[in-house]
Amino acid sequence: MSKFAIFYNPTKSVAAAKAKDLQTALEKMNHRVKVFETKRSTSDWGLLDGDEDLTIALGGDGTFLLSARQVISHKMPLLGINFGHLGFLSEYGDIEIDELAQEISSMNIVIEERTILEACIPEQKISTFAINDIAVNRSLSSNLLHTDLYIDDDLLHSYRSDGIVVSTPTGSTAYSLSAGGAVMDPNIHAFQIVPVAAHSLNSRAHVVSDSQTIVLQSKKEHNAPFTMQPDGQELIMVNPGVRIILKKAQNPLKLAKLKKRQRSFYSILRDKMKWGSSIN
Repeated sequence: MSKFAIFYNPTKSVAAAKAKDLQTALEKMNHRVKVFETKRSTSDWGLLDGDEDLTIALGGDGTFLLSARQVISHKMPLLGINFGHLGFLSEYGDIEIDELAQEISSMNIVIEERTILEACIPEQKISTFAINDIAVNRSLSSNLLHTDLYIDDDLLHSYRSDGIVVSTPTGSTAYSLSAGGAVMDPNIHAFQIVPVAAHSLNSRAHVVSDSQTIVLQSKKEHNAPFTMQPDGQELIMVNPGVRIILKKAQNPLKLAKLKKRQRSFYSILRDKMKWGSSIN
């Protein structure tokens, strides 16, 4: 007997129905199953036991990212089943529940370890993490952000921009891509730093080793309070003049995939981006 936890997006009726069906199928196989609705506030979630063999997120990538924030501290693998849009982290939306339950019951999965980005603001005693990216943006009432970028102790750039996105390789197909960044293979050991609407023609994206520490130092004399947002989730207000320190987190995300349906990153990329398709 194994233990599983299922997360689903309550705003997607198909995900709610599939969660119930999957729970029923797994319990018929004598497994223990808990089911949770995803919530914006972590205090509204139920509690994981912490020793589940596998966790499953039913929804889109947003549901996956919310669910991941619950499981990472327990070092448990997370499998995403896509009922959303692009679905780079979640797949297999066309799979039948009986087949999915059988694959999960047999634990026919492979685990990919994905780098997590850790961010802290020492002056405000704030610490958080992201699987995709940390986005720093000016507030609606403020002018451009004035930010110095340090790699370890070296000043690399001084930005005047609407914001800055620091992404993991996993997150390179998300916000940073929309801001003009490159697509990165998820196995690359690096972070990407992308300015958003920079007020300079020589402000370009930078790729740095994930063994290095990234420091964003806002300039107090130029800035109003601004925001920091991990993975498009909670919005954190940041005071002008403070440092945002970003580095590789100690523990990776354990991304589970079905062994029977495993595809390469480039196959998924070509499919999701419609690359190579006729424009007619």
